[in-house]
Amino acid sequence: MGAQDGFDWNWASSTGGRLDRRQLSKLLIAAATLVPGAFSSHALTFLGKQGPAALDDLEMRIPDTALAKEAEWEARKKLSPWVLEHSYRVYYFGKALAKLDRVPIDEELHFTTAILHDIEFEHPVREQCFAVRGAEEVEQFLTGLGVSRDKVVLVRNGISGHITFGVEKDLSDLAGIVSAGCETDLGGTRIDDMNRQWVDGVVANHPRLDFKRKVIEAVRLESEYVPDGRTAVMRQMGFEMGVTSAPFAE
Repeated sequence: MGAQDGFDWNWASSTGGRLDRRQLSKLLIAAATLVPGAFSSHALTFLGKQGPAALDDLEMRIPDTALAKEAEWEARKKLSPWVLEHSYRVYYFGKALAKLDRVPIDEELHFTTAILHDIEFEHPVREQCFAVRGAEEVEQFLTGLGVSRDKVVLVRNGISGHITFGVEKDLSDLAGIVSAGCETDLGGTRIDDMNRQWVDGVVANHPRLDFKRKVIEAVRLESEYVPDGRTAVMRQMGFEMGVTSAPFAE
């Protein structure tokens, strides 16, 4: 069974992203497997381990396609600066991990998903998961642009699924690569696989802007609005401690 079995779009759209007991148990098991890896990454970073993952100057550009440019413009219109810069970092961190693991990706769809994955993160709604609402909004946006249905569905599912524990293990999936990029930016997961000088360059180009404090508060609010959602589970599993102890200054 894959990480998204039981958490597909049919479930998301019909429940608003609310979990039943069976799904909650599955997520807790998946989340428990992530904790040792996160602490290992922090320890290796503290010890000064330098990984090889990095992108060259050519790769440090967004895809030169009409869709990518439209997605970037939409993100710049809709996102606060701290969320926008996070979204860029998620794109670059995910891309670097895919390169390291030799996983081929569709850069246009990856960028589109990454730059728009948190489009509803700052606007919590009662009993409606931000990732599901964001997926619906982006689905409408891309459909309005005339993007092919197969691409729309891939991006929609990637945004809806990126907060499901376990998806980050499959970087060939849009939910997985965005989730992996998020985990690096939020908690420093797999940062030991990356060249620290390169990471510092990404942060310099896309500053964190008091990111730790702001993301902790946003997750707290989302958890209050959707107490039986995936974000609430994430918070219960130590989200705040992971973000606070991440190897970033802010």
